[in-house]
Amino acid sequence: MTDDQTRSVLLVVLGATVLWLWRSGDALNYVRPGLASWLLAGGVVVLLLGLLPPLGLVGHHAASAAGHDGHHHRGRVGWLLLVPVLVVLVVQPAALGSYAASSRSVVPGGGDGGFEPLAAPVRGAVPMSMAEFVTRAVRDPSQSLAGVRVRLIGFVAPPEPGDRGWRLTRFVIFCCAADAEALQVVVAGDPAPRARDQWLEVEGTWQPRPAAVDDPNPQPPVLDADAVRPIAPPRPPYEYTVQFTG
Repeated sequence: MTDDQTRSVLLVVLGATVLWLWRSGDALNYVRPGLASWLLAGGVVVLLLGLLPPLGLVGHHAASAAGHDGHHHRGRVGWLLLVPVLVVLVVQPAALGSYAASSRSVVPGGGDGGFEPLAAPVRGAVPMSMAEFVTRAVRDPSQSLAGVRVRLIGFVAPPEPGDRGWRLTRFVIFCCAADAEALQVVVAGDPAPRARDQWLEVEGTWQPRPAAVDDPNPQPPVLDADAVRPIAPPRPPYEYTVQFTG
């Protein structure tokens, strides 16, 4: 196979893989939803470049035997580009989980203004993103969460030294999984054993402590849980903003 033919086959495979990721929804394990349409467009363009003339496989004329002999080593090296494609198709990497959380755990910084009023309770608890809960619990000097029963969704990560329970975790991404940051809450009062990376819906109340407005590395907040329910992994698996201050 000539270098041109190798290049065309690689483009077709890469483009088809991107389209498969978009179609299956697995692309959301790697990028935020707003980028999925751009991923689709890129996959279509790459696929067409590999198929259509003058460069693609359709209507492609074979190169001369001399040209083939002079370039077959480079063509063989080009096939190494299929390795990441095979990883995606065979291994199918999942969304980020607990093994990535310890190296990416953060607490969002506070803003210059106050916080918006809390949403109304639904079925006895205020539904809240992990980013909002962590930001309010750690950065809000008015302690707007005091005495408020909240509902959070995340997956289980093991406790760190000094924790009084396991850590409920959710990743927030800004562009793609490469820039993901882990938001964590220590869940206290849950005696049941929880499997690592198990997705849960947790209801409970925040354990108040002084707001760490100026602390760059505060400890995760603690939630005293009174109801914990296993749930299916949400789609998409990530949160996408940490901006809750006014």
